[in-house]
Amino acid sequence: IQLERVVAQQLGATLSASGSVRARRVTEIGSEVSGRIVRVHVDVGDTVEEGAALFQIDPEPYRMALAEAKAGLALAQAESDNASAEAARIAKLVELSAASQQRHDQLVTQAEVARARVAQMRAGLDRTRRELARTTVVAPYAANVVERAAHEGSMSTGAPVIVLQERGALEFVVNVPEASSAPVRREDPVRLFIEGVADPIESRVERVNARVDSETRTYQVRGLVQDPAGQVKAGSYLRAELTIGREVPRPSVHRSAVLTRDGRTFVMRVQDGVVSRTPARVGIRAGDRIAILPGVEVGDLIVRGPGAARIADGTRVRVKQPLQAARAEDAP
Repeated sequence: IQLERVVAQQLGATLSASGSVRARRVTEIGSEVSGRIVRVHVDVGDTVEEGAALFQIDPEPYRMALAEAKAGLALAQAESDNASAEAARIAKLVELSAASQQRHDQLVTQAEVARARVAQMRAGLDRTRRELARTTVVAPYAANVVERAAHEGSMSTGAPVIVLQERGALEFVVNVPEASSAPVRREDPVRLFIEGVADPIESRVERVNARVDSETRTYQVRGLVQDPAGQVKAGSYLRAELTIGREVPRPSVHRSAVLTRDGRTFVMRVQDGVVSRTPARVGIRAGDRIAILPGVEVGDLIVRGPGAARIADGTRVRVKQPLQAARAEDAP
């Protein structure tokens, strides 16, 4: 049988995954107030700054409502002032025993009701002002117009009229197989090959989804797409090459030394001339080398090659030539 020493290596692997380019923010813009659209200021392909007007709802009904609210507030204020003055006048008569306390109490209540009506009308006036201001719909951020769903004359009832895509903020979204050789982590380097773009784009992983899709058995990985030349478009297909691992040296063995039986992974370790089955978890696979997570240590003697699968647990062996622990760079 063949034997080898476990060595420490910085293993790295390149994982290929497919995905697409997406905008960080895509927003469907509708109006908060209903009405007839009298003007659309933008069209597909336009770029807009934050606060730029996108479309206009007919403001005339809201201007009329504002005028009515102002008149209603003025009337309520006059009635309140009159009620307060009358209550104050009767209060003096009560002191002179020229009016009843009951009458005074009634007028005080009427004055309080009038003041409450003033507050109600003022709130209605503020609401009407806000509604009038919202007849002009503006961009919430700097963006590109990617869709226009309505034209002048259409009635707006809250449905999207304009779709915006945040300008200059693209990200890659790739689907990584759950069964990859090692998990992808933040800051892992990524090379992006995007449809329609001649040269690959270098990037890094920024976010890793903690959930695995139960149907595709993949999880999403995201990061920024640097595109100063403006060549990349949202929705483009891409292929990503992710470099994973290489963080610290870890115990590693030849792939033929790692066995799986009944769903359990193990190696056949030799201690004091006796072979024993030792559970082990595998990490990164790079070529013929596999990183071993807790289970074996650097310097351990293990069985590799075809004999690893044939030898039984508890078998006694004699090492003909003592094996020295190899350096990482000498490992096969």
